[in-house]
Amino acid sequence: MISLLEYQKNLGKGQIKAINLIHGEEEYVVKNFLDKLKEVMPLKILWGDEVILEDFIALIGTTGMFAKEEAVFIYKAEEFLKGIKAYKNFLEHLRKAKNKKIFFYVGYKLGDKDLQKDPFLSLSKLGDVIYAGKFDKRKLRDMVKNKLQKEGIGIEDSALEYLLEATSYQLMTLKAETDKILLYGKRDITLEDIKSMVPADPELSIFDLADGLFLKDYEKALSSLNSLLRSGVHPLQVFTFLTNYTLKLYTAKSLVQKGWDMEKALSEVDVKHKFQVLNFKRYLTTNSLEDLSLLLKRLYLLDIKIKVYYSEPAQALKEFVIEYMLYEKGTYYSADTGDQNRADAEP
Repeated sequence: MISLLEYQKNLGKGQIKAINLIHGEEEYVVKNFLDKLKEVMPLKILWGDEVILEDFIALIGTTGMFAKEEAVFIYKAEEFLKGIKAYKNFLEHLRKAKNKKIFFYVGYKLGDKDLQKDPFLSLSKLGDVIYAGKFDKRKLRDMVKNKLQKEGIGIEDSALEYLLEATSYQLMTLKAETDKILLYGKRDITLEDIKSMVPADPELSIFDLADGLFLKDYEKALSSLNSLLRSGVHPLQVFTFLTNYTLKLYTAKSLVQKGWDMEKALSEVDVKHKFQVLNFKRYLTTNSLEDLSLLLKRLYLLDIKIKVYYSEPAQALKEFVIEYMLYEKGTYYSADTGDQNRADAEP
């Protein structure tokens, strides 16, 4: 197996085998490869979830005196391949292909077990297996920093980390956001500059919201909530997330107070991933059982406000965070205790 970056360094007709399998999630590297491949020979791109087997066989079987050598690249090849029933017959057609250099592209990494099973096993025996993997995070960080420095632009470490996380280290997205920075007109980029330019990743924001709420950083919670709502995440999805987290924390805290080991208690509520366990431990340390009980009651009141009194969900969520923040600081007292009494009556 060879990396796509290495494969394309000396790309030429003589190097390219008739049948090739590319796998991996880094689309930016694949796009660059296709640009280089077009310089070597004509390129035809197909989509595996659209192409019909009979049409594909007819395409690769085209012969004639004036037939030109060309590359055929199939995106979503896994969708195309899974519909093939007679592999032996299909492979025979591939072997007979004339004037074609065929690339099957699977948009995720294939493990050793995948490559030991058909259709990937048979394809790997016909030509090269090429991996379009993600860049090493440290290398990617250095690439972005060096690119900005060449343009005379400095960037704070915290701003660079935020940029990388917000783009999920995806080269295609990262390139677009880096180009924005070059056009921004400042020589020293701060964290606030990046936050104003780069749209927050919803998954990142939802965990920022959890951190803000459960670590009692309510300004962060409100800022993250606003970011989520601006990015189009539905308010009820946020409500469900918060309720789910709070129930898990309340249950785990109850078990810990009964003498359970903290990690065992978290496992009991299906919190098992290393990163998630680390965060939940911080949340449990910061919040008492009474804190979590109060938060559950306020979420219950929020549910009533939205579903019974038809309050606008986004505004109701914002008010929920603000009121909880003021209550924790001891500066808020609700004038309407009717719904609170109903919440107190709940088991």
